[in-house]
Amino acid sequence: MRITKDLNAFAAGRGIGKKIITVIANPNFHSVCLYRLSNQLYRIHLGFLGKLFWYINRLLFHVDIDHRANLAGGFVLVHGLGTVIGKDVISKGKLVVYQHVTLGGGNGQPGRKDPDGKVRGMPLFENNVKVYAGAMIIGGITVGENTQIKAGRIVSKDVPPNSFI
Repeated sequence: MRITKDLNAFAAGRGIGKKIITVIANPNFHSVCLYRLSNQLYRIHLGFLGKLFWYINRLLFHVDIDHRANLAGGFVLVHGLGTVIGKDVISKGKLVVYQHVTLGGGNGQPGRKDPDGKVRGMPLFENNVKVYAGAMIIGGITVGENTQIKAGRIVSKDVPPNSFI
């Protein structure tokens, strides 16, 4: 289950006695839980309820993670304030996001074709990607695994695996 992977990713690196308490008390984890709930409701064709929980997430935590985004387990918001994640964003593994990050579409950016033939104008993230504060990843690009994107970067072209840009 994706939320279990999220919980483990949030708990990683914390002291053994503090893990559960610090994760449960973490508002960024609460925001991820609300996203997971809204996404699950969307997946079972209750999109209106999914949108309601998306809106609650925006009001309570100032995080805009679209309920239609497809984020794999292991998603971590380190400081979620001001983060925006668009509806067609896909992650295939662990994704760590800091504050004021925008992951989404770019006007006029070429889209990529998914295996199902649908053209998407938003990024796809491979496993183990970190996006630092204020970065913008826009357009239908692919960000390779084990990549770190520096604070304040604007990325609109594919990023190869094992990059630090």
